[in-house]
Amino acid sequence: MRILNIPFLFAFVCILFIGCNDWKEIESLDNTDLNTSVKTEEYYAALREWKSTPGLPQIFVWFDNWNGVSPTGENSLRGLPDSVTIASNWGGHPKFDLNPERKADMEYVQKVKGTKVVVTLFSANVGDDMPEDPIYNVGNSSDEAVVRPAIRKYAEAIYDAVVASGYDGFDWDYEPYGSGNPKAYLWLNKVQRRIFVEELGYWFGTGSQRTDRDGRKPANPGLLFLIDGEIGTGGHMDKNWESQYVDYFVLQAYGGMTDGRMTGVLTDMEEHIKAGRITAEEVIRRTIATENFESFANSGGGFLNMSTYIYKKTFNEKEIDQQIGGCGLYRSGFDYMPKGQGDYDGSPEYYFLRKGITNLYRIFYERLNPTPSGEEEGQPKGYISGNF
Repeated sequence: MRILNIPFLFAFVCILFIGCNDWKEIESLDNTDLNTSVKTEEYYAALREWKSTPGLPQIFVWFDNWNGVSPTGENSLRGLPDSVTIASNWGGHPKFDLNPERKADMEYVQKVKGTKVVVTLFSANVGDDMPEDPIYNVGNSSDEAVVRPAIRKYAEAIYDAVVASGYDGFDWDYEPYGSGNPKAYLWLNKVQRRIFVEELGYWFGTGSQRTDRDGRKPANPGLLFLIDGEIGTGGHMDKNWESQYVDYFVLQAYGGMTDGRMTGVLTDMEEHIKAGRITAEEVIRRTIATENFESFANSGGGFLNMSTYIYKKTFNEKEIDQQIGGCGLYRSGFDYMPKGQGDYDGSPEYYFLRKGITNLYRIFYERLNPTPSGEEEGQPKGYISGNF
C-alpha cells in the first residue's frame, strides 16, 4: 500500500475499528464458532497490505505457552491482536519440531493476517539447538581458521531449520553479561560473535541476497534478522559486526525506554553511520523497545512510554527527531486477561498491548500527516485503534 494513500487507509481503519475482536473466550454467548473468523476476506487483504506499509512501526511479542489448539490469546497466535506484526516463538515448547496444531496456527496468522512469525534462540555456543556435529566443538577458540567453518555450518543449519519449519526469520537472544554464563562463548568471544553475525547475514536480513556468497547456496528472500538483548547496553554490539544487515534491534528495555538506551544503540552502530551504510534515523526505525510482562503485567511497566517514544536529541552533531521503530512485550500472554484495569475500547483482552498499539500508530500517522497550521487538531486520517 502506498503510504500516502490516505483515503484507502481511512476506509481500512474504519473497518478495523468496527470489526476488532473475533477471538475471545472458548465458549461464546451467541454460539459463534470461534475457530472461524467473522471478518471478511476484504478485511484481511487490507490488513495484509497495511502491514507492508513502508516505514510502518512494528508491534513485536515473545509468545510462549503456545499450543495452537484453542483460539484464546494466551495459547494461540490467532488470538493475538490483528495488528501484531511480528511474533516470536519463545518458551519451553519445541522450536522446530512443531506439532500439527502449532503449525496450522502459525500458517493461519502468516497467510491470513500477514503476521511474521520468527523463532528465538539463545545460541550461546556454536551448535546450540541443532543436531550434534563434531565441527561445532570449537570451545572458546579465537582462531578464525577453526571457528569460521564451524559457525558457517551452524548459521546455515539455523537457516535450514527456520525454512523447514515455516518461520519468517530468526531472533538471536544475545545476553553476554546478563546471563552470568562464563562458558557462553558465542556471546563472549568477540571473534566468534563477529563471525556469527556476519554468517547469519548471508541467510537473514537486508543483506541475505548478497551475490558474494563464496559457495553458499541461494537464500530465500525476505527472512527477518533480529538481535535482542544487550544492544546499546551491557555487552553491546561490537562496532565491527555486519550489523547494518540486521532488520530489527529488539531492546529488553525492561522498566522503560530512555534516551540513553537509544543513544547506546546509535553508538553501537556509529561506524556504520559514519561510513554511510545506514543513517541514524534508520537505526532508530529499526529499534524496537520491549517490556517484561512476566514482571510488569499488572501495571504495564514502561510499555506505554515505549509506545509513545520519539528520539529528539543531537547525535554526532546532528539534530534527530525520529519515532522509534516499534514496541512490544516479553511473554505477551500475561496481558491477555484483565487485571483490574477495565476494558480498553470495549474489550478487556490485551489491555496494555492494544493501548500501546493505538499510541504507536496514532503518532506514526500524526507525524506522517501533520495538521496544517490553522486547522483544528483531531483524529488523524489513518488512525489505528488498538482494538483489532
